Amino acid sequence: MSNLAPTYTPHRHLWLPVILCVILAAWGLGWSGLRIATEGVGVLGANNAVPWGWDIVLFVFWIGLGHAGTLISAILLLTGKQWRSNIARHAELMTLCAVCTAGVFPLIHVGRAWMLWQMAPLPVATGVWPEMASALLWDAVAISTYLVLSDLFFYMGIRGEKKEQATHRNLWAHSSLLMAGILTPLVVMVHSIVGSDFALTLRWQSVIIPPYFVCGALLSGMAAVLLIALGLRCRIGVLGKLAQLTAALGGVMGLFYAYELITEPQLWGNTYASMVLFNVLIPVGLLSFRRLRHNRVVCALVSVGILYGMWQERVQIIIERSLHLTGGNYSPSPVDIAMLCGSIGLFFALFLSISARIRPEQVKQHPGPGTTAPASPRIAAITGAGSMILLVLAWAICTQWADTAGMAGSSPRGLLWYLPAITVLGLAGAGAGIFINYIARTRQT
Repeated sequence: MSNLAPTYTPHRHLWLPVILCVILAAWGLGWSGLRIATEGVGVLGANNAVPWGWDIVLFVFWIGLGHAGTLISAILLLTGKQWRSNIARHAELMTLCAVCTAGVFPLIHVGRAWMLWQMAPLPVATGVWPEMASALLWDAVAISTYLVLSDLFFYMGIRGEKKEQATHRNLWAHSSLLMAGILTPLVVMVHSIVGSDFALTLRWQSVIIPPYFVCGALLSGMAAVLLIALGLRCRIGVLGKLAQLTAALGGVMGLFYAYELITEPQLWGNTYASMVLFNVLIPVGLLSFRRLRHNRVVCALVSVGILYGMWQERVQIIIERSLHLTGGNYSPSPVDIAMLCGSIGLFFALFLSISARIRPEQVKQHPGPGTTAPASPRIAAITGAGSMILLVLAWAICTQWADTAGMAGSSPRGLLWYLPAITVLGLAGAGAGIFINYIARTRQT
């Protein structure tokens, strides 16, 4: 364990980079948002041939980037890997910053963001009930759930380290394990739903869509975590383990690309070639060698290359697939380019300003051998999940017979249609129950 111990002390003099990032975010997102609000979404590069342009490319890119942070921390906690303490807190922070950055772009994409309230399930007011079986609806719900639970997991980890009593530490460790067990399937579900959006929009009907999107998100997030580990100056042993995971995910993506090119060879082009090069050949080819994956410069270059390759993958999925279907053309507008720069500034402004105030995990979050698991977290999880599922079912039953423009004359659907809602919000209720139980019990003494 000596070669894996953290050596980094957070640097607290990051005010200049943070100010520069804030200026970049204010210019990029502020100027583009003002243009869109005053002139409409026509200032974007999207057109009839490509209805989803760089705004949705940026949304999917940042969502994918954020997925691996909390997932890596959760999986390493579940498997009892002690070296996770080097990167867990900052990886979780990366998730929060990336998802917050991604949340800007659906607001931009819809144009009149102040009218978003009409998408809420309000009877009579809008005249239409949102379709509960819609992938777009559950995309927003699942991502919001993931953001909230990741935030609670992050806060629970920091708060638990400050408690010194053995009973508190035991409750903290088991509550964290349960929360990690909830977040792990939720991550898979969130990006599977994101993939379903494109399956519906671009008619990409294939069984590889959910795992394709999940593995792509994990690869981009793993590259970002590897860069964070380099910035934290983690030991070579930690970098080597992260590099091994990155190379393994690159190999899995290579299998997906091979299957896709065999079934749809017309997709091959410059963009696809860059995806294969930066996401598969370079990571697998270089990080498979122990000496190279222990080289900090090599790890940094490979990680940056993966992020570029995953950006190209998002462009290929969202824009070039549309062009294959419509035969049109697309070029990003100055507003699109400003949004890209602004999103980078926003992410780094959030991450740098917060990361300077937190340290790598100092206390083992996994319960020690022989400790008895308290029953209250499990009871709270079951109670929270059951309450949320009953609420979803009640809402679904009420909307089935709503006499509105969207539902008039339609027949009631079976419960299978509401399985995404039941699963996502059931996990949300379980996570909220665990957190509330933990806070309530630690405040009693």
